[in-house]
Parts: sequence; C-alpha cells; structure tokens
Amino acid sequence: MLRNFIRSNNIYGLFKPFLPAQGSNIITAEYYANKLLLNKTTPATILDLGCGTGNSIDFFSSINPEIKWFGVDIEGSPEGKLRKRTDGNFKTYDGINLPYDDNFFDFIYSHQVLEHVRHPDDLLKDVFRILKPGGYFTGSVSYLEPYHSFSIYNFTPYGLLVSLTDAGFQPKELRSGIDGPTLILRQLFNAPQKLQFLFNRASLFNFTVNISGFIFRLSHREKNFLKLQFAGQICFLAEKSCSLSE
Repeated sequence: MLRNFIRSNNIYGLFKPFLPAQGSNIITAEYYANKLLLNKTTPATILDLGCGTGNSIDFFSSINPEIKWFGVDIEGSPEGKLRKRTDGNFKTYDGINLPYDDNFFDFIYSHQVLEHVRHPDDLLKDVFRILKPGGYFTGSVSYLEPYHSFSIYNFTPYGLLVSLTDAGFQPKELRSGIDGPTLILRQLFNAPQKLQFLFNRASLFNFTVNISGFIFRLSHREKNFLKLQFAGQICFLAEKSCSLSE
C-alpha cells in the first residue's frame, strides 16, 4: 500500500532520477567528498565555500594529504571570527564574486552555507564559473532545519534543483541528511554541544522509515524519497558538465 502511494505520487517521479538506488542511510556533507576523492590518484584542487574556522583542512587531508585546499568566507562571518589556524589558503569575498580564476577548482564543497547567503542564485553562478569542466560541487543545505546562526533562506528539494540547474549545473543526487524532526527537537531542548552527537546519530524518524521500508518492502530509492520529504538538511551532488561549459 505504501509503495503504491509513493509510486503514484507525481513528486516521486520528479525526484526519482536524483534518488540513489544503492543505499538509503542518512548522510552528511562529507559523504560525497569521501566517495569521489578517496581513491583519486592525482591531487585535487578543492574549495571550501564558507570555510569558517577552516577545520575542513583536517578532513580533506585525511582523504589525501596532497589535496590543494583553499577556503573562502565573507568578511566578519561569526564562524570566521573564531578561526585560529593559519595553515590554510584563506580568502574573503563579498558574498557573490569569488576571488578565483575561471575553471580553477576540481571540487567545491559547501557545508551548510547557502542558507546564510543573501543572494544564493548569484553566488551559485560564480561557483559554476570557477569550477573546472567535469568538476563536482557538493555539500548540504537547510530544508526543515529551524533558524540558526543568521540563516536567511531554507531550500526545498525542488528549489535546490532549480537553483543548481539555473546556475548551469547538472544535479546528480539529492539525499537526506539529518531529519527535520530531530533538528527541531535539538533546538527545542537547546542541546549542549557535548550532546550534539546524540542528535546527529539517533533519529526516531529515520528508524521509523527504515522499519516501514522493511514491512512494505520499499526500495532504497523509495526510502530516500520519504526521508527527503522530511529532511532537516539536504545533501547534494552536482556536476559542471564538460559539454555545457564548451
């Protein structure tokens, strides 16, 4: 019954090409970076868009110490003000115009940044400009996550597809990060930092979807669709197609 309901839903047909069929666990923004860069033999040039404290240097170095890391953030960002490290190639920008040449980066990573950007569509067009043909843009954005840290916008799954496509990207995958109900509870109880890991890993909602998927024999793609509808954060993967950039 649940499977028939999902498959008869026009929205499912819209998102089906972007829903993975091989797994349906919730993921984080780091998932696609690990997947695409872990076994890459030539060093990649990557940009952390909205790098804040710059701690992603450690994450990317753990994937491949030869990765060429760059980080950019707006002048005076709250997270940037907390930065103490000096071992990265840090720059600031005006929120739209990125200080890099055309076709400069192999990989651009953006972890929970675009909801804080005043003009995200304009920024996405400049992200497209500085990414090499065949390069990937990946990260996560807020959907049903409550207001936090001067956030301005939340993206619906459809809105994210539209923004990426309008900027010139070819969206490849959309997948649920931590779910909305869990993020709402986390904010409601004002969970202290030391308990954040409980909310990041434990999710009654996703457990319920997994059990329902087992009972109704749902595919991974169908479970991904259900989780995406109630995602607090959406993880995405998009490509700058070689043919589109010619």
